[in-house]
Amino acid sequence: MQQNADITYYLITQFIGLVILAVVMILFILFMQKVANKLAKQIETQTSELNALNKNYEDSQKVLVSLYTNSERLSAENEEVNKKLTSLQQELSLLSSDYSDNKQVTQAIELARKGSSTKLIVEKTGLSTEEADAIVKFHGDKSLK
Repeated sequence: MQQNADITYYLITQFIGLVILAVVMILFILFMQKVANKLAKQIETQTSELNALNKNYEDSQKVLVSLYTNSERLSAENEEVNKKLTSLQQELSLLSSDYSDNKQVTQAIELARKGSSTKLIVEKTGLSTEEADAIVKFHGDKSLK
């Protein structure tokens, strides 16, 4: 009977060990499932955050493309304005030069009519001696000749 008791004790011990092992395995599986669910939730959250970031990135790309296009357009318009401005500056320079030349000639004619010499006209107006001579000849005081 001692042998039966030992066998029974052995079987009970083994059975309890298996039950404990099964309970530990079930608890481990439940714990792992809880961890897996938590990780899945984190992955889902991070995926939605990544999607939002991707959307923001795409929107930023669209804005940058728009800015680049507008920048190119403005650059072309600026270049056109610069060409027109250069043209206007050249025209203004020509007009200014003509006005300055006319002012010198007008001043030289007035001086010649008042009887000024060619030398004085050249000094006051900056015209060449030949130009001053011609002005004195045509516009000078006739009574002095």
